[in-house]
Amino acid sequence: MNRISPARISRLIGNWRGAEGKVSHQLSLALARLIAARELPVGGLLPSERSLSTALAISRGTVVTAYASLRDAGVLDSRHGSGHRITALAAASGAAHTRLVGEVLALPQDIDMTSGALPPSPILTNMLAALRGTDLASLAAGLGYDASGLPALRWAVARYYADLGLPTHPDNILITSGAQQAVWLVANAMVEASDAVVVEDPIYRGSLEAFRRRNARIVPVAATEHGLDMKQLEKALENRPKLLYLFPEAHNPTGRSLDEANRRTLTDLLQRYPTFLVEDGAQNELSTLAGMTPRPIAGQVDPDRVATIGTLSKLFWGGIRIGWIRAAPPVISRLASFKAVNDLGCSMFDQHLAIGLLENIRDARAYRHEEVASHLDIAENLIGQRAAGRWQWTRPSGGTAIWIRMPGIDTVALCQEAQRRRLFLSAGPGYSARENFSDVIRLPFVRPLETMKFAIDTICDLTA
Repeated sequence: MNRISPARISRLIGNWRGAEGKVSHQLSLALARLIAARELPVGGLLPSERSLSTALAISRGTVVTAYASLRDAGVLDSRHGSGHRITALAAASGAAHTRLVGEVLALPQDIDMTSGALPPSPILTNMLAALRGTDLASLAAGLGYDASGLPALRWAVARYYADLGLPTHPDNILITSGAQQAVWLVANAMVEASDAVVVEDPIYRGSLEAFRRRNARIVPVAATEHGLDMKQLEKALENRPKLLYLFPEAHNPTGRSLDEANRRTLTDLLQRYPTFLVEDGAQNELSTLAGMTPRPIAGQVDPDRVATIGTLSKLFWGGIRIGWIRAAPPVISRLASFKAVNDLGCSMFDQHLAIGLLENIRDARAYRHEEVASHLDIAENLIGQRAAGRWQWTRPSGGTAIWIRMPGIDTVALCQEAQRRRLFLSAGPGYSARENFSDVIRLPFVRPLETMKFAIDTICDLTA
């Protein structure tokens, strides 16, 4: 039975409540938009009025009225003892959602803490400022299509891995539109409906979304700030899943990295239970420790059964939509055929720019490390001053956010309350295939000092 949890609706519904109009009407419109977009499927059972009102931090009567409106519109069928079932698509209304499901569309006056994206690196802005018209004109040559990626950039990415101690040939590289497209390509080229995909719990929201849209059977394995539950992982691998998707380093969202003992255990398991590994290294360059860019785990497993994902978005800027997949040539060829159907290839202008950025990678690493480490120190000091003893966290070894446990706090409802103060947060269930971690938030920390103070003070006030 397809039950839709209140936590899922709270995550999907975004910035639904405006300053004018009845709250019940706003809620019915917001639910109708989700149904029209097929984010809430026909046949799905909506939560009870009481549980949804708790998750959205509103009155039960508001939900009762909103559900009644949807029934009147022929969208819901409500029966005593059977709940509220979606029976038809609602009419589409409002603006299309242009970010990952569950990420809000914040206004300029809002404080958006739902994403850990970083501001542009000065390495990038200085390079852009130095470009001249003749530099750009020279890039326009040929037909402009290459699904595999610009050969010179594939060579540059191959050198990037070779410098990390992992010999790589350009035939092992596919250029993608960021790490998100890399995950999407893997999901669409390698996973069929009902295939088992093992993921960490919690895990990056964008990957969950990609595998869910393939109707994969997601098998979560517990991941803590210290490592993976290897017994759970072995049990999952015994069943021969189609893929194992994980972050060995700078895990998204907890920020942990596997220690040597965990890495050895992982590689031993992959030798005993041959499963295709998707190693997401999107955050590998965001270590909180100086000089720490880890060697990918791909060098320790069967090269025909691993794909490693990387990106320039973290080091330089999210607007540079250049990522890549490193894998065996037959795997790259299959992925490239899917990419050709999807977009014919990445922008040649971005790819040429990426070659120059990779030539400056040492300076970019030094800058990002100082930025991430200094902001993390500030954030931990602020949290220690306001919430010492109440919040629980482990200092992340990489990434741009802190995974904070708040015992006794319903963080799904907390996010709704904070939203009314113009603060947008992400609750733990959004990162879980089983919607666990209802007492956790993911708090990005690379923000201006006043922004961090406002966010932490607001959360503390709401949870006092």
